[in-house]
Amino acid sequence: MFQRSTCARLSLACALFAATLSAQSFTAAVRGTVTDASGAAIPAARIVLTESERNVPHSAVADDSGRFQLTALPPGLYNVNVEAKGFRKYVQTALTLAVQQQATLDIQLQVGDISTAVEVTSSAALLNTTISNLGQVIENKYILSLPNIGRNAMGLTYMTPGVVGSGGRANSDSNTNFVANGSRNSTSDVLLDGVTVVTVEQNSGITDLKFSPSVDAVQEFKMQTSFFSAEYGQTGGAVVNMVTKSGTNEYHGTGYYFLRHSDLNSNNWFSNRSGRDRPFYRRDQLGGVLGGPVVRNKTFFFASYEYTKSKSPTDQTATWPTLLQRDGNFSQTFNSSGQLMTIHNPFDTFTNAAGNIERRPFAGNIVPKSMMDPIALKALEYFPKPNQPGAPFTETNNWYEQGINLSSGHQTNLKGDHNFSDKSRITGRYSYNRGTGNPANLFGDGNPAFTFNDGPNMGTTHAMVAEFTRAQSPTFLWSARYGLTYSTYFRNPMVPNFDLTSLGFPKYMKDNATLLVFPTIGPEGYQDIGTEGWVVMDRQEGVHHYSASANKFIGGHSIKFGGEYRKNFLDYAQPGYPSGQYSFARGITCKDRFSCPGDEGNGLATMLTGWWTSNQFHIDPKAYTRSAYWGFFIQDDWKLTRKLTVNLGLRYDFDVPRWETTNRQSYWDLDAQSPVQAPGYNTRGVFRFNDDNKRSPFNSDMNNWQPRIGLAYALNNRTSIRTGYGLFYQLSRATVFGHTGAGFNVNSTSNSSLDSNATLYAKLNNPYPDGMLLPPGRSLGDNTFIGLGAGTILGSNSRNPEYHSWNFSIQREVGWQSVFEMNYTGSRGTHLFLPVTTLSPLAPQYWSLGRNTLTSAVTNPFYGQITDPRATNLKNPTIQMYRLLRPMPQFDGTSVGTAEPPRADSNYHALQLKWEKRYSSGLTMLVHYTWSKMIDDASYGSGNYGWLGGNSSLQNIWDLRSERSLSSHDISHRAVITGAYEMPFGKGRRWGANMNRAWQLLAGGWNVSGLATLSAGMPLQVTQSGGNIWDGTQRPNLVGDPSTPGSIQSRTNGWFNPAAFTKPDIDVPGSAPRTLSYRGPGMKMFDAALLKSFLVTERQRFEFRLEAQNAFNHPVFGDPNGSFGSTSFGQITGTKVGNRNVQLGFKYYF
Repeated sequence: MFQRSTCARLSLACALFAATLSAQSFTAAVRGTVTDASGAAIPAARIVLTESERNVPHSAVADDSGRFQLTALPPGLYNVNVEAKGFRKYVQTALTLAVQQQATLDIQLQVGDISTAVEVTSSAALLNTTISNLGQVIENKYILSLPNIGRNAMGLTYMTPGVVGSGGRANSDSNTNFVANGSRNSTSDVLLDGVTVVTVEQNSGITDLKFSPSVDAVQEFKMQTSFFSAEYGQTGGAVVNMVTKSGTNEYHGTGYYFLRHSDLNSNNWFSNRSGRDRPFYRRDQLGGVLGGPVVRNKTFFFASYEYTKSKSPTDQTATWPTLLQRDGNFSQTFNSSGQLMTIHNPFDTFTNAAGNIERRPFAGNIVPKSMMDPIALKALEYFPKPNQPGAPFTETNNWYEQGINLSSGHQTNLKGDHNFSDKSRITGRYSYNRGTGNPANLFGDGNPAFTFNDGPNMGTTHAMVAEFTRAQSPTFLWSARYGLTYSTYFRNPMVPNFDLTSLGFPKYMKDNATLLVFPTIGPEGYQDIGTEGWVVMDRQEGVHHYSASANKFIGGHSIKFGGEYRKNFLDYAQPGYPSGQYSFARGITCKDRFSCPGDEGNGLATMLTGWWTSNQFHIDPKAYTRSAYWGFFIQDDWKLTRKLTVNLGLRYDFDVPRWETTNRQSYWDLDAQSPVQAPGYNTRGVFRFNDDNKRSPFNSDMNNWQPRIGLAYALNNRTSIRTGYGLFYQLSRATVFGHTGAGFNVNSTSNSSLDSNATLYAKLNNPYPDGMLLPPGRSLGDNTFIGLGAGTILGSNSRNPEYHSWNFSIQREVGWQSVFEMNYTGSRGTHLFLPVTTLSPLAPQYWSLGRNTLTSAVTNPFYGQITDPRATNLKNPTIQMYRLLRPMPQFDGTSVGTAEPPRADSNYHALQLKWEKRYSSGLTMLVHYTWSKMIDDASYGSGNYGWLGGNSSLQNIWDLRSERSLSSHDISHRAVITGAYEMPFGKGRRWGANMNRAWQLLAGGWNVSGLATLSAGMPLQVTQSGGNIWDGTQRPNLVGDPSTPGSIQSRTNGWFNPAAFTKPDIDVPGSAPRTLSYRGPGMKMFDAALLKSFLVTERQRFEFRLEAQNAFNHPVFGDPNGSFGSTSFGQITGTKVGNRNVQLGFKYYF
C-alpha cells in the first residue's frame, strides 16, 4: 500500500471530490442583463434559448438586478425568447455559440403587449469581452472547406497563432507534437467531448494522442494557448477542446470517398535530382455519417464509419561499404578533402618516445583476410551493396531504395443524446479505431537484418464518454462525466525468431535473449543493420477520466467549482536491444587511442578486425504500472460592470506517483552508506526496492497551487482589451512507465578492452567472458549492482515542471464582419526536464589531467571486497583512475543513470497579429503573423524522445548557463493565411439564382480555399563528430561565419561553411553555442482546394473536391547534418514536407 501520508491525502481528496458536483467544459455559456429602455433592470424576466436544430430549450430567470446566466449549452445555433410582464416579447434568431464561448447578451425590452414581438436577427459575436485567454475556434464548415488531405482535424491546430510544429515540422502532425507560445512540445491536453483522449508517454512527462475522430464527425474545436480557466490543468500550456457532432430533429447524412494516387502527385525533389521515378502510392478512404432523431425534441443519435487503406511510398538513402571495402581494401577510402583515410592495425602497436601507445598502419591500407573476424564476415553478408554513385571522395549516400508500405484502418463513432426535460440531459459516445501496418523490407523480402526502425504493427483504440447534466435551479447547474480511453499496440521485428548462433555468437546469448531478432551491427560512418533499438513493442494503455463541476450564479459572479480524477494504466514491453547491439568505432583503427584526426580510421575496418567498442543486451520483462492524478478548482468570472469582467481562479493538482502491480520498482536511497567502504571515498547510495509499505519510487509533489487571474474590458462597442496570467504544472516523470525497475531488468554490457583499447579482452564470439549480467531481482539487497555498472535507477524527486503564461490583447472590429487582434504573449518555464541522466559525472577539475592519466591503472581500494566475476574492473588489484574519481565509485565508476530532477528554464516573448473575417458574402478568412523569440538551456527533457524532432544533447552538464541559447523550437517569424470563398454564382448565391440547369451545372456551386504557411527555419545544432568530453556531447569551436551563400537548392550539399569550425582538444568544451543563430531552411507552402457542388434536390447535393498539399510543389527542405567532421556534414538529404500531393473527393449530402 501507499505510505500513510499519501493515503491520508488521497482520502481527503476523495472527500473533496465527492463534495464538489464538469471540469474541462466544452460547452458554451451566455451571460447578460435584461433592461427597459431607460436602462432599469427587469427582474423575473424569463430567458429561453432553444437549440434551432433540435428544439431543446434551456431557460433562466433574471435576478433582481436583471442579470441572468445560462451554462452548459452545446455549441450550435440558438433562438432566443425573452418575456416579462408588461413588455413586448423579444425574439432573436440564429445566435451562434462556439465551443467554450462565454457570450454576452444584453437585452432591452420595449413596453407593450407580450403577444407582440420584437424580432432581431443575430450576427456572430466578434469581440471577446468576458475572458482573457488566447486561442482559436475552428468550426465545422471551415474544417470541411479547407484543404486537409490528411483528413484529420488536429492538423488544423497550426491555424492558431503561436502554434508551431516541433523540430520545424509542417502543418500535418495529428498528435500533440506541437509547441504553443513557448511551451514544451507534446505537453498539451486534448479533450474530446470533455474527456481526455491523450495518455502519458511512459517516463517522459509528455502526452500522446490516442484518438482523433474523422473530420466529418467533428462539429468544431478550440485551441487554447495562453491563460485559461482554472478548470483546466495537467497541461504544458495548451488545450485542444474538440466536440463531435450530435443528431438533430432532421435526418442528415453524408457519404464520401477520397482518393490519393501517385499519378496525381509530383515527384520528390531528391528523386528528381537523382533521376528516379515517383514511387507508386495509393490511398483510398470511404465512409459516411448519419444523424437524426430517435424521439423528436428529446432523443437523438449520430453515427459515423470510415475505412482507409493505403499503399504509401517509403525510401531511404544510406551509406554502405563499397565493394573494395567489403573485401578489406581501403586504398580508395578518402575523406571529404580527398585525403586517404589511413587504416591502422590495433593489434600491431608500439610505445613512442613520449610513452604513448601507437598503432602501425596496415600495409597497403588493406585488412588481411587472415585477420578478419568470422562473425564480422558473416554479418557483412547481410549488408546491402551500393546501388548508386556516392558523394565525391567519401562515397557517402551510395545507396537508395524505394518501397511500398501497406496500411489499413477502421473507425466507428456512435453518439446519443437524451433530454429528460429542459433541466436534465444525458449524452454518451463510443468510438473505436483499428489500424494495421506492413512496412516494406528495403533489404529484400526475408532479410532479417532490415533496419530503419520499423516492423509489422497493429493497434486499436476504444474511447468513450458518458455525461449527465442537471439544472438544479435557474442559478445552479451541475454535471458529472466519465471517460475511458484504452488502446493497444503491437509492433514486431521484420523477421522474428532469428538464431544468434547462426552468426557465430555463443549459445548463452540466445538462451538469455528477451526476443530472438537480428542483432544491431553498427560500424561508425555506415548505416547500422539489424533490428533497431526499441522497435519491438507490446503495449496496452489507457486512462480513466472522472470529472464533475457545478456552476452557481450570484449577482455579477459566475462561480464554477469542481474536480477531476485520472487513473493511468500501462502494460508494456519494449526491450531495447533484445538480442544485442554492437558498435565499431573508427578510432580503433586510428594511430592514437584517444584522438582520431579526420584522415585516419574507418568503422568498417574496425568491424572486420572484430574489435567492437560498445555493446548492449537488454533483458527486460513486461511491466504493469499505474499512476493517478487529482485536480480541484474554483473559478469566478466576476462581471464588475457591464464593461469590465475579472477572471479569478485557483487550481490545485496532485499527482499520485506510479506503482507497479507486482512491486517490481526500485529507486536510489542517496542518504544511505554502501556496505562497501574504502578510506577517502564517499560510497553513498544504496539501491532500494519497493514493496507493499512503499509502492512508489517517488516522493509526492504537494505544492502545485495554480493561480489564474485575468481582466476583460469592453472599451467601446468595437474594442476590447484583455490581459491575464496563469500558472500551470506539467506532467511529472512519475507517471506510468513501461519497464520494471532496475534489478528486475538489465542492460548487460561488457568491455572489449580493460586498458582503454590498448589490447582486446573480449572477442565477438564470446563478448561476455566473465558471464552475462542477469536481473538479480531483490536477492542481493544493499549489494545490488555493487561492482557492476548500474542501470537507470530512479531518484525520488518527482517535481512537476512549471509553466507561467501571460498575455495582453487588444481586439478591434474593423468592418466587413471582421476583427483585428494584436497580442503580446509571454511564458516562462521553470524546473523543466533536461537530457541529463547521470548521478555520477566526472567533475571538470579532473578533466585537465588528460585521458592518459585518467585511464592509467592505480591501486583498487575495493580489491578483496568486491569479488563478483562479472565485476570486470573492481574485482582486480588495479583500476583506471577515473573510475574512482566519479561519485559512487562502488558502481564501477560508470555513469550511474537516473531520471534527473527538473532544473532547466525557458523564456518566450511574442507579438502576434491576427485578422479574422467571419463568414459573410461567401468569404471566410483567418490571417495571423507571429514574431517571437524563445531561449532555453535545454529544449527537450530526454534524448529518449528525440524522435519528436529537433536536438537534445548538452555539452557541459555542470554548467547550464553555458547551454543557454536559442531554443530548438524557436521560429522567429511565422505567418499563416487561410481562406474559403463561395463563388457568387448559382442557386442560393448572389448571382444566377434563376439560371437554367445547364448554366447551373457549369457555373454554379464553385468554392475555393487555401492555406499558406510562411516561416523562418529552426536554429541549428552542431556537434563534434568523434568528439570526446566527459558525460556530454562535445561541440566544435565556432571561429567564423557558419553560413554559406546561394539558393537553398544550391546548398543542399554544403549548408555550413566548414572553415567556421575547428575541432577542440579532448575534454575541452567547444565554443559553439548549443544552437546557432544560423538557421535551417524555412518553409513556404501553399495548400489549395477546389470544390464543386451539384444540387440533386432541395435537400440533397453531390460535391466534387480537388485538394492539393504543397500545391506549387515548392520543396521544403529538412535541416542539414550537423555533425562536424562527419563526411555528410552540412548535407540536406530530406524534406520536412513532401512533394505536391493531390486528393480527389466525392461527397453526397442528404
